[in-house]
Amino acid sequence: MKTILTLGLLLAGFSSVAAQEHDSRWYTDFDKAAAVAAEQGKDLLVDFTGSDW
Repeated sequence: MKTILTLGLLLAGFSSVAAQEHDSRWYTDFDKAAAVAAEQGKDLLVDFTGSDW
């Protein structure tokens, strides 16, 4: 159990370091996000939420 917990903590630490090395900003403006994604050759992850239903 200790081994699994230690490995999990190490993986979490490595992933946070890797995220800091990359430009991992979130955009709330769709047009800006689409322009940045097109410039970098990346896809978009779009989350549609609402409370009016």
